[in-house]
Formats: sequence, structure tokens, C-alpha cells
Amino acid sequence: METAPKRSRVPEFLNVPWNIRDVLVFGLAWIGIQIVLFILIGALAPVIPALGNFLQSAQSGNNIAAVFALDLLDAAVGIGVVTLYLHKYKVGWSALGWRRVSPLRALGYLVGILAFFIVAANVLLTLVSVLVPGFNPDQAQSNEFIGASKTHANLALIALVLLPPVLEETIFRGFIFPAISKRTGVVWGAILSSALFGLVHFQANITVYTFLLGLLLCFMYVRLRSIVPGIFLHMLNNYLAFLAFTSK
Repeated sequence: METAPKRSRVPEFLNVPWNIRDVLVFGLAWIGIQIVLFILIGALAPVIPALGNFLQSAQSGNNIAAVFALDLLDAAVGIGVVTLYLHKYKVGWSALGWRRVSPLRALGYLVGILAFFIVAANVLLTLVSVLVPGFNPDQAQSNEFIGASKTHANLALIALVLLPPVLEETIFRGFIFPAISKRTGVVWGAILSSALFGLVHFQANITVYTFLLGLLLCFMYVRLRSIVPGIFLHMLNNYLAFLAFTSK
């Protein structure tokens, strides 16, 4: 007598063909390719001095255009490696959550989650500051574009508001979240992928803030089956922060 097939631990749209091993290889490839490119630029610098000047000015943060170019390189490599996985498994961008969604339904979630996030983030940061000695919820975010938000407003807007949400939602919610969820279930998939999302921001108060944001973006993805509304929510969050930077 045949037994009934086991139910998937995740919704069908999250049952992607890649897995946690692919996520680990992706991370190594994303970092490794950039290291190789930097080594090549360094090797060519004596022959092409402009390349050496470009790399030095970008690393020092003195040339915002050069820093922006490195940001674009980082994004291009990340999206490029993800694209290779889509070709490997013969799936389209819809597998990453790039799907159509009802605008009105998405707007309702966007407004509700943003309002909840603003309140919950302040509560969480206050709680962590009470529980963790030395934690500073008001620590200023360190970023070259924050300091240049007035003198290079257009580049700062793209680098801080427009580019990160597209890249991060595609990778963290579209690629990493479902891969982990296949192994652990949706709840732990959201927690672990959001923890990783927070940690890559390399600053304690921003890590806490983005961890909570990541959880809500995972929730939004599961409810709407699309990362597109999450991209807009992420952009709106970053834009509010951008306005705060430029107003100082």
C-alpha cells in the first residue's frame, strides 16, 4: 500500500531548486571573485597607473565616484553569481520572488509593516540597550556616502536608497531565505537569513535594526509571494534614513 507523500515544509513558491550548500558556495564566490579582481587591478597598476589611483582613492574613501564604482562592481558580481545559479537550475527570476502582485494589497502591507517596524525597532533597540552593557542604539552609521550625501546627493541616493534594496532583497529574501527554509522551515529560515542580513552591516545597532527589518521582509514575501513590495519597503526605509542624514 502506497504511503501519502510528505508535505513540503515550505510553501511551494519557496521550494527553490538550490540549497544551503549553494548559498555557501555563492557567498564564497561573491567574495572570492571580488578579491581576484582587486588582485588583478593591483597587478595592472604599475602598467596602468590610473587603475592604481582608482583603487587607492576608492579604498581611502577620498573619491566618492570610485567608491560608487566599487559598489556597482559588488552588486554586479552578486547578481551575476545568482544569475549563474538560475541558469544552472533552469529557472527564471520568478524563482527569486520577482513576481507580479496586487498593487493595492501590496500597498496595504507596506504601510502596515512600515508603521509596525518604526515602533518595534525603537522598542527593540531600547530593550537591547538595557540588556547589553555598552550597546549604543544611537551610534552613527559609518558610510562614505553618508558624509557625501550633501555634496554628492545623486550618487548617495543611488548608493544608499536605490541599489541596496534591489541587491539585498534579491539575494537575502529571494535566494538565501528559501534555501535555508527548505532545511529548517520558514520560521527558522526567516530568523537565520535575517540574522545574516543584520551581521553583514557590521555595526551593532544597525545589525539589530536590520535583523528586525529582515524578519518583516521575510513575512511580507511569504504573504505576498513576491519580493517586489519588500524592495519598495526597503527603499522607503532607506530613504527616510537618507532624509535624516541630509537634514543634519
